[in-house]
Amino acid sequence: MVLVGVETDEGITGIGEACALSEKGEAALAVKDVVEVGLRPYLVGENPLEIGRIWEKLYGYSEWYGRRGIAIYALSCLDVALWDITGKALDVPISILLGGRFREKIKVYASILFDMENFDATVDNAKSEVRKGYTAIKFGWGQTQETSFGLDADKDEAIVRTLREQLGDKVDIMVDVGRFVNWSIGYAIKMARRLSKYNVFWLEEPLPQEDPDAYAELTRASDVYIAAGEGEYTRYGFRDWITKRAVDILQPDVTKAGGLTEARRIADLCQLWNIMMVPHGFSSAINVAANLQLVASMPNAFLLEFRKTPSPLISRLIKKPFEAEDGYLKIPDGPGLGIELNESTVEECTVKV
Repeated sequence: MVLVGVETDEGITGIGEACALSEKGEAALAVKDVVEVGLRPYLVGENPLEIGRIWEKLYGYSEWYGRRGIAIYALSCLDVALWDITGKALDVPISILLGGRFREKIKVYASILFDMENFDATVDNAKSEVRKGYTAIKFGWGQTQETSFGLDADKDEAIVRTLREQLGDKVDIMVDVGRFVNWSIGYAIKMARRLSKYNVFWLEEPLPQEDPDAYAELTRASDVYIAAGEGEYTRYGFRDWITKRAVDILQPDVTKAGGLTEARRIADLCQLWNIMMVPHGFSSAINVAANLQLVASMPNAFLLEFRKTPSPLISRLIKKPFEAEDGYLKIPDGPGLGIELNESTVEECTVKV
C-alpha cells in the first residue's frame, strides 16, 4: 500500500493511504509516481480545505489515463490526506465534516481466511475471535490459489456446515469466494442455495467483478445476500451497480474508490436506492480510521470489516492500535482521522526505491 503525507505551510500534515496491492509492489510504485510527478504540481499552492474542487481538478487532470485504476488510487490517498488536514485545521473529526456523527461505535466483523486443507484450524481461528466478542466473521479465499474455497462444491459446503455447527446460530457467517475463483451464474445460484441452509449472511464476489448484470441475475435468484464492490471505482462506476440493484450489499474501499469524497457520495446513492453498504477494508490502520469516520456519518451504517490476519500495518502502524471491544470498534473523536502514526513502524515497513 501507499502511505502519503501532505504538508501545509501552517505546519499541518495530513495522511492518506492508497490500497494499491500487487504481488511485486508495482502498483504502489506506480501510484507513487502518479502522485509525485503528475498530481503534486496541481496541489502546491492550493487551499487544502477546498477538497471537492481539488478532487475535480485532479480527476480532470488524470482523465486521459485514469477514471479508474492507478490514477484513482493516487487520488484516493490524497483525498483522505486533505480530509485529515481539514479536520486537524478545524479541530474536529472528519465525521463531523461529513455531516455529523450518527454513532460513536460500529459493529465489526472479523475478516479471516479459509484453510481448506485444515477445517479444524479454520474453526479454531473463528472460535478465538468469538471468544474476543465478535458475533460476525467473514471467511474468504484460502491459503493458496490451488487450495482456495470455491474449487469443490462438496468441500465448500462441508466447511460452511462445520463452521455453523461449531459456532452456533448466534454468529453471523459471511463467505467471500474472492478472485482465486470465478463461478458461472448458474453455479453461483446453485451454491447460494446450498449455503443458504446454514444461514450464511452474505456471499461475496462469486462472479467476475466486471459484470454487474450477472450479479443482478444472481441477486434476484438468491436467498442469501450477495455482496461485491471492492474492485469498483468512483460514483460513476458504482452507478450501474446501484441502478441495476446488482447486489444487496455494496463494498466500496475508501482507499481505492476515490477517497472519502467519493465514498460519501456512494453512500448517499446507496441510501437513496435503499441498498446496504459495508465498506471494504483489508490493508492498514489508515484504511480502518477512514472507514470509521465514514460510517460514523452514514445514517444506515450497521457493520464494518476489520482485518484479523496479522500485519504490522494493522497492529503497529499507529500509536494507539484499533482493538475491538465486544465486537465493536470505537470511532476516534480526535481531529481529522483521529490517529497518530508510529514513525518507527513507517520506517521499518518503507520500501526503499
